[in-house]
Amino acid sequence: MRDAALMSEEGHLSRQGPSAPLHALVVDDMPVMAKILGRTLDEMGITYDHVCNGAEALEAFEPGRFDMVFMDIMMPKMGGVEAARRLRALEQKAGKAPLPIIAVTTKMSGPENAVYMDAGMTDCIKKPVDRVSLEVMVKRHLTGEDADIEISDEYEDVSDEMEFVNWDTFREYGELLKGGMIGLIEDYLIAAPSLMEELSNAIEAKDCARVHMYASHFKSASVTFGAEKVAHLAAKIEIRSSKDRTEGLNQLYFDLHIAYEHTRQALSKKLIILKNF
Repeated sequence: MRDAALMSEEGHLSRQGPSAPLHALVVDDMPVMAKILGRTLDEMGITYDHVCNGAEALEAFEPGRFDMVFMDIMMPKMGGVEAARRLRALEQKAGKAPLPIIAVTTKMSGPENAVYMDAGMTDCIKKPVDRVSLEVMVKRHLTGEDADIEISDEYEDVSDEMEFVNWDTFREYGELLKGGMIGLIEDYLIAAPSLMEELSNAIEAKDCARVHMYASHFKSASVTFGAEKVAHLAAKIEIRSSKDRTEGLNQLYFDLHIAYEHTRQALSKKLIILKNF
């Protein structure tokens, strides 16, 4: 059903051949969340269709049409778990190989993950989705690669701290959260230093479980404000620690610390503007 995916010279994933980009189905009832995920897919050169619930996913689904499904869990009419079960039944009836169905959710405990897997889902990714985690997920399931991350400072050419925040994402989450954005920024700026300290201590102790936990928390909190450079570095730490690998974590933490300081300055400036608007 799916040809092997390849990385193009532009860094985009595609099927075999230059004119066959990967095509995904995004299933999410929240337009803002779907738009943010869609923008990341666009950046990766992956085309996609968006539907708002599991029932619409079943209507849109045709064996061979999509390379991957990103499935929200809690949706009206039909949730992601039931939709995944029915999609698998459609594939089986058509005699097609199962395509990757990725649960996109904030709920990723052991029992919850077991429910997703029992329904036929392939993997889980935490909401809000960041690009680094998404790239790893796509490579893992479409190329069979155990995708790793580079240990390098990819932001050394960024001179303006305001460039450390994706303001389009910031505005979209602001619309979703209405008037609560100011308080959330304040909470983030207060909590981040202690979270960074805990992460540093865990790296020093080579405690990969704690490193993974703190990096995951920091990543998710940062994505909400469009702090993509912080989120990307936290995701790299999260991915490396999930493999019980400690080499390179100190350099990644150093890069993360610098990225956060620039992000803190940018958000502090934005906070002043919001309070006086």
